[in-house]
Amino acid sequence: MSKDHEDKSALIADVLKSFFSKADPIFDLKRRYRVVPLKKRGDTVYEAQSQVAQLENEGHKVLLIAQNLLNETVLVTRLFYGDGMDEEDINLRVRVINKKGVVVPDLIAYLIYDPQNRYMQIADIRIEGDRVNRGYGSLVMQTILKLADEFGAKYITGWISRVDWDHIERSEHFYRKFGFDVELNHQIKQGTIKWVNKRI
Repeated sequence: MSKDHEDKSALIADVLKSFFSKADPIFDLKRRYRVVPLKKRGDTVYEAQSQVAQLENEGHKVLLIAQNLLNETVLVTRLFYGDGMDEEDINLRVRVINKKGVVVPDLIAYLIYDPQNRYMQIADIRIEGDRVNRGYGSLVMQTILKLADEFGAKYITGWISRVDWDHIERSEHFYRKFGFDVELNHQIKQGTIKWVNKRI
């Protein structure tokens, strides 16, 4: 990672910290992933069931359980904090379970929902490094579109920032694949995305 990129990441983290909880792992922009061993060696089914039970006992909701092309079990969960903002601040986590164990920390997606105007904003989907191109983003987006239907959201918006410009072609392809309109300004290295819910 270049020094310029590190400085920008730190600046973004500082700005976000002023808005949200500093304890949230969304702010650890240099996350190191590790693998926690399975409770029963080689038994990913048991581990998935155990993880689901644990998450639900903690008051969270598992929205999707799927297998990716690498035969990993992927859980997309919605965290509930009970702070009165759960219907507007939507925190999604992606837990990955494979034969080696549970990959931690979880991947992150953060959404903002405006119930009065019935629209959703994608504030962040954080999938980095060797976790890219493993199907996690597609499973997150499937979950986001499902939530948009459940909430009755008319549309979803978001932005593509300058710090994402080193993989802009991949980002553009990803959003277009799910029916988003993508507008890019290559001069200032920023863009916007918009998805209109045609099912409403």
